[in-house]
Amino acid sequence: MAMWSYIVLTVATLLTLYLGWRLIMPLPVGRGRKIAAWLAVGGLLYGQRWVRALREDGADTMLYDGLSWVVFVFLGLVSMVVMFMFLRDLPILAGRTLSLFRRMAAGRISSGRNASAADPGRRRFMLNASNAAIMAVAMPLTGYSIFEARRTPEVVRNDLFVPGLPSGLDGFTIAQMTDTHIGPTLRGGWMRMVVDEINALGADMVVHTGDMVDGSVDSLRRHVAPLADLVAPHGVWMCLGNHEYYAGVEAWMAEVGRLGMRPLVDEHVLVDTGRGRVLLAGVADYTAHRLHPAHLSSPLAAMQGAPGHDVSILLAHQPVSVYEASRAGFDIQLSGHTHGGQFFPWTVAIHLFQPYVRGLHRHDATLLYVNTGTGYWGPPMRLGTAPEITLHTLKAGPGPDVES
Repeated sequence: MAMWSYIVLTVATLLTLYLGWRLIMPLPVGRGRKIAAWLAVGGLLYGQRWVRALREDGADTMLYDGLSWVVFVFLGLVSMVVMFMFLRDLPILAGRTLSLFRRMAAGRISSGRNASAADPGRRRFMLNASNAAIMAVAMPLTGYSIFEARRTPEVVRNDLFVPGLPSGLDGFTIAQMTDTHIGPTLRGGWMRMVVDEINALGADMVVHTGDMVDGSVDSLRRHVAPLADLVAPHGVWMCLGNHEYYAGVEAWMAEVGRLGMRPLVDEHVLVDTGRGRVLLAGVADYTAHRLHPAHLSSPLAAMQGAPGHDVSILLAHQPVSVYEASRAGFDIQLSGHTHGGQFFPWTVAIHLFQPYVRGLHRHDATLLYVNTGTGYWGPPMRLGTAPEITLHTLKAGPGPDVES
């Protein structure tokens, strides 16, 4: 976590410098107001770490909740503003670099001055005008993104076709939630709404595929309490995400058990429905061993010694576990983690880091479903994705073609 803290502070510093250089300094106001603006931007961007310190001290007050909303909404707005500014500035930077190389090639580097450089007043006016246009777009877009993130999660109905599935399991339903991230801006009222929506589906089984929380048991116990009211004939199960390890995994495993949910850590259980046998397994987060050496995420270990069954399902927080899950012989893997990128431009950039981002895929003989997340992480924003609860239905037969 220390390395992550350094990354966060470095990014906050770079964002403060960039916004100060391109947004604050061109403003037609006095030096004192510019300094105040710099301090406000820097304070709000570093505020994420200050709010985290409050949380770690056990603060659970209106002040903490209010500060959380301020800093995370500001972070979301800044991410939107910086994206537009970067799209504007990148061609300018490329053009100036190309012009410099041309002057160097012509031997005129010392005397090369273009028209825009000779008219700094016009350049400043154009920069302020474009900044105003960016803010005029970014602010309502941020508001819409907050609405999208906070609305009732969409129920996505997905059929999982399994060749040879016995008729007794044809129609068996599994409600999946993931990445609820109960913490700074997602609290108990929101969790209650999600639990009620899942219970209304009447699923045979409920699973949570990790990143349930962003904080300690002591600070979030009452906010996760609604999870104790989840009802399913064949149990409520979960696997662990990377954020459980950041927040104190052993304490959370005990708390999850108290809530009536069973975490599966590189292990399996046989769920005999009376109409068929479901082998349900779960693995530790793909990166868990870095913080908890005893938790080495292994679908192969989770499958080891498995009894006879009609269908095998793996709960694995990160989609990349599917490579080993396929080798282990799992029929299905249910995952989360990616949030589908959560909001633009990360909805595009996520494909650079994750082989499977959202929806249903087939990897060799294993079906993989990636839920885009029931909650969100960081800025309370979604743009280009929707909060999701998935209702999976097992079906017999090969089914339609699925994207690999």
